[in-house]
Amino acid sequence: MKETGAFDPATHTAESRAVWNEAAERYAKLSNSLFARTAEEFADFAGLRKKWRVLDVACGPGVASRAAAAKVGERGSVLGVDLAPGMLAQARAVPASRRSAPIQYAEMDAHALPLEDNSFDAVISQLGLMLFSSPDRALSEMARAAKPGGVVACLVQGRREKMLFTSLILHALVECDPSLRAPEGAPTLYTFGPDGAIDAAFARAGLRELSTKRLSGVFRFASPEEYWDVMTEGAGRTGAMLRGLDEKGQAWVKKTVLRRAAKNKARSGVEIPYEFMMARGFKAGA
Repeated sequence: MKETGAFDPATHTAESRAVWNEAAERYAKLSNSLFARTAEEFADFAGLRKKWRVLDVACGPGVASRAAAAKVGERGSVLGVDLAPGMLAQARAVPASRRSAPIQYAEMDAHALPLEDNSFDAVISQLGLMLFSSPDRALSEMARAAKPGGVVACLVQGRREKMLFTSLILHALVECDPSLRAPEGAPTLYTFGPDGAIDAAFARAGLRELSTKRLSGVFRFASPEEYWDVMTEGAGRTGAMLRGLDEKGQAWVKKTVLRRAAKNKARSGVEIPYEFMMARGFKAGA
């Protein structure tokens, strides 16, 4: 999928829905295997408490929704919303753990949540904010849905140079075809990675008492080839960008990524570094 011409938010949102809907089953396997621990750390950082009502925006296959449900317990509740119905189907297919809150899932656009003001004790979003066509608008919607004094928390990808888990492939794609570079005004996976970027976004949404924390580590794969298979099969827009190249281009990108991934060789397989950024703020008016 090539990003050409001026950035159009409506088109971007429609394309995102189609891309993530198509990739839902494959992405669910990636998310469930790699992001479950991250979701638990994120739920801890968000400060979720027993009996809380939680909204999970861009819930995808439900990894963060299930982590939140475990935190708030049986007397709490979780609503997971996503733009792609395929993602919601994957989320519904995995039950919450015992003694967790009930989870409901619904199809919603983060830019215009059909929810009442001041409805949730906490609103969270794991790996969603940097994908929205208008992150400021989505963050304002999240803040609107939170109760006065309620928590809004997001987990996003970190700095490009630290988030090799995704940037190894994206860098090679743009090297192969510079037209794949996102147009001016379009969101990127690393928009909120630099110091101060997510702080400013939370401030624009009227959130206060901001806390941030970086999570770093490595994802382990048996081989560079396993890393390639996991990423290209499970990715949304990245996979679509790859498939948009001709056969020669796809072969060049694969060869380049495998060579660079092999530089991260470990005792057993390869270890690909990642970095996430977490941010938490509170809605005024408590």
